[in-house]
Amino acid sequence: MASPPWQYHEPEHPGPDFDAVAPSYDHNMQKFRDIQGEIEEILSFLQLQIDDTVLEMGTGTGEFALAAARRCAQVFAIDISPGMLDLARNKAQERGVDNIRFLSGGFLTYRHRDKPPDAIVSQIALHHLPDFWKQIALLNMAGMLRPGGRLCLRDIVYSFDPQGYEREIERFIVSTGERAGPGFAQSMTRHINKEFSTMDWIMRGLIERAGLLIEKEDHKEGFLGLYLCRKV
Repeated sequence: MASPPWQYHEPEHPGPDFDAVAPSYDHNMQKFRDIQGEIEEILSFLQLQIDDTVLEMGTGTGEFALAAARRCAQVFAIDISPGMLDLARNKAQERGVDNIRFLSGGFLTYRHRDKPPDAIVSQIALHHLPDFWKQIALLNMAGMLRPGGRLCLRDIVYSFDPQGYEREIERFIVSTGERAGPGFAQSMTRHINKEFSTMDWIMRGLIERAGLLIEKEDHKEGFLGLYLCRKV
């Protein structure tokens, strides 16, 4: 069914062309993030059982989906980028992982047709939506989850004092440049200029209004937020 004309069109998000950056995405992200450490942190919270089902919104190159698939019965890996899905699908084939379903869809358009998942994960993706549509996305994800199911959200969320925003933004851009190089610093500059990252207190309210209880919250450098939640 076609989306109504007033709905935010996710493929037109202000971020990079993910089909184009898919081949270099892992390499670039590893300069800035501890990908495997983040995966283990999420898996520790989810405490997956062998018969559980996991859904990942914005699976990207599929690293989390591949790790989760080794601990549970079924993973649904959702993304709007055909390039990312192709790369993730190829990884699964190369690693002999056959319990992941790679599906095209976004926060606003994906409709889950299977039983409610035990856990939903989204990392560094929700910021592509303006705040109103973030709320709709969170309501959609909460609606998919089984009662008591867990949601993990990691995103670029601003937790610094906005009264000192110029100093904090400059510090963060310099820091990312030192760790990941000038190209990545430029991408963060574009992100802050163009994309829809929000303040931590707003994100907390959006999560809670979706019927999710935040069990643990963590912020790094004033720019990266992690919310470990349970559906109440």
